[in-house]
Amino acid sequence: MKQSIICRQGIKVYVHGVFDLLHYGHIRFLEKAKDLGNILIVGLVTDENAEKIKGKTILDYNERFEVISAIKCIDLVIKQYTEDPTENLRLLGIDILCRADDYRGSPPGTDFIEANGGKVVRIPYTEGISTSEIKRRINNA
Repeated sequence: MKQSIICRQGIKVYVHGVFDLLHYGHIRFLEKAKDLGNILIVGLVTDENAEKIKGKTILDYNERFEVISAIKCIDLVIKQYTEDPTENLRLLGIDILCRADDYRGSPPGTDFIEANGGKVVRIPYTEGISTSEIKRRINNA
């Protein structure tokens, strides 16, 4: 069902991430990204790449896929094999790449998006919540 959405006309917005232990900060980020266009596509980072980026996840790829796919503002979830989304951006004809504003430096894929007439949008980070904070709370419980 979600696969057919890429055939519709409209502004395509792309975000990518691990999305382990999904929380309200993730939801706010995704809703703000969706507000920027018609189609929100999430590149869900594979377990192997997630471990390189953030360490071992609590939920594996299939579990994270089920959770993220259930969010109503998301139109399509695809695999993100590397930290650089350029290949997915190219294949899907993405117009807007979103990253949280806590990401330092230029997000991977920026050069491709800007060279092809798109833009990168930084979405404000939700203070007070993160997967790391949830893990700390669990460890202190």
